[in-house]
Amino acid sequence: MSELRYDPVKQIWSVIATDRSRKPDDFLVKRLEFREDEMTVCPFCKGHESKTGTEIYSLKGSNGWATRVVPNRYPAFRIEGELKRTGHGIYDAVNAVGAHEVVIETPRHDINPGNYTEDILYNLFYTFRERVKDLKKDTRFRYIMPFKNYGLLAGSNINHPHSQIIALPVTPNIVKTKLSAALEHYHNKERCLFCDILDQERNENTRIIYENQDFIALCPYASALPFEVSIYPKRHNHCFENTDEGELSGLADITKEVFGRLYKCLENPPLNMVVHTSPPAVKRPSQSGHWASIKEDFHWHIEITPRLSGVAGFESGTGFYINPVAPESAADYLKGAGN
Repeated sequence: MSELRYDPVKQIWSVIATDRSRKPDDFLVKRLEFREDEMTVCPFCKGHESKTGTEIYSLKGSNGWATRVVPNRYPAFRIEGELKRTGHGIYDAVNAVGAHEVVIETPRHDINPGNYTEDILYNLFYTFRERVKDLKKDTRFRYIMPFKNYGLLAGSNINHPHSQIIALPVTPNIVKTKLSAALEHYHNKERCLFCDILDQERNENTRIIYENQDFIALCPYASALPFEVSIYPKRHNHCFENTDEGELSGLADITKEVFGRLYKCLENPPLNMVVHTSPPAVKRPSQSGHWASIKEDFHWHIEITPRLSGVAGFESGTGFYINPVAPESAADYLKGAGN
């Protein structure tokens, strides 16, 4: 029988539809294919640096750059301008002041998340960390989000490995929900909600995929979509940019494992990866009480979501998601795909 499960962090319901139980082979979808001629025109390839606009940041490697950060050519948010909030009757608007950066993850063009090396991932997370630190200095920004889209169904139309970082003048509702859930749990129990989740997951040990000294990867109890994976630091830490170099190595290791197992199980699926960290610690009159315990109540994390199907009418109308793969089954598949 199907089961409704509630996510205490996102505060949404998911229908774990075990009667519709499906295997990884059922989710094979169209991939973003690599064409041999792309490297001659790809603006992200080595030697084409002049095609990307003014470089914002680069991390040097043994043979030139290891990562480069450049402005998005078609930005959703622009860094120039003064933040203005206006009202139009019942409606509100904010001018789209922010930042929209592209992280070119490696000079290599012909690789995918399934065969990333630990070095590539370490450099990516190091670059994320340094850019988030810098962007958080701008008091106009309410939230900074590093993320990766891979594959057509996940929103990418460029093969060359890349990610993005967006700085927003408002806090997204999903982030507000997580912050509020963490704050309420801490006020009620004087414990971190995410640390409590990790303790329970370790005790039950039915949804954990992989762990190392510093991180743990699991399929969430109320996964909204098939083969969702969350990565948490074991050390309580409210903001990603406080992650040290040793922990970045552990993060590279566990992300490589997750990407590799998804690749094997789902044959190189389109996916999204999002880093959820705490908002910039700028005291604002409208949020004066929120910042009091954020270091204790929030816990940064990464969400990796394969994009295997679209959202239908039931999901759109209710906000409930029907997941035909129980997270326990997904975890078994992914654990079995390890080396």
